Amino acid sequence: MSAANSFANNAAPNTAGNAANASAAAGRPRGPGFRVIAWAYVACVSLLALTGTMQMPIASRYRIVAVPGLGWLGDFWLTHKLHYVGAIGLLALAGYVGTLWLLEWRRAHGLSALGWARVALLALLIGTGAVRVLKNLPGVNFAPDPIMLVDWAHLGLAFALGCLALARLAFKASYWAKAAGRVRAPRRDAPVS
Repeated sequence: MSAANSFANNAAPNTAGNAANASAAAGRPRGPGFRVIAWAYVACVSLLALTGTMQMPIASRYRIVAVPGLGWLGDFWLTHKLHYVGAIGLLALAGYVGTLWLLEWRRAHGLSALGWARVALLALLIGTGAVRVLKNLPGVNFAPDPIMLVDWAHLGLAFALGCLALARLAFKASYWAKAAGRVRAPRRDAPVS
C-alpha cells in the first residue's frame, strides 16, 4: 500500500463539521506519517526563524543573552551554523514532500491558493538563502548593492511566510484543497511506471 493510499484511507469524513474533519474534507493528507512531516516542518522553520533573527545583533543589544540559558543566542558563529543545520533540514523536507506530492499526493490532494503561496515563498526563501550561502564562501565576491537587496529580500520573505502562517490560523484556512480531477484507481492490467 502506498503512502498516498494510507493517508487517503485514514481521512475522516466531515460528519461533525469541526475543524479537524473540515481539513480532511479539504483534501489534506492524513495519517501518522503526515503528522511527523508537519512537526518536522514546524521544528525546522522555528529553528530557522530563531537563528536567523539572532544573526542580527539583537540578542546582545536587547539583553536577551542576559536571560539564564539564552547566552548561546549571542554567539554569532553558533547561530550561523545552527541556521545552516535548519536550512539543510528544510531542504531535505522540501525535497521529500515535493517528491511525494508530485508522485502520489497530487492525484488526491490539491493545493489551495494559500498552499501555492507558501510553496512560492519557500522557493524564493531557498533561492535567496542559496545566494547568501554563496556570498559566505571564501573567494566569492558580489557587488554590495545586489547582496543588500538579497539580504533584505530574504528577511522580507521570511516575514511574509510568518504572516501567511498567521493569516492561515486567523481565518482557519487550509493549505490543502480537494484535487481538481476525479481520482481513479489504476487498471489492473495497466503498466507500472
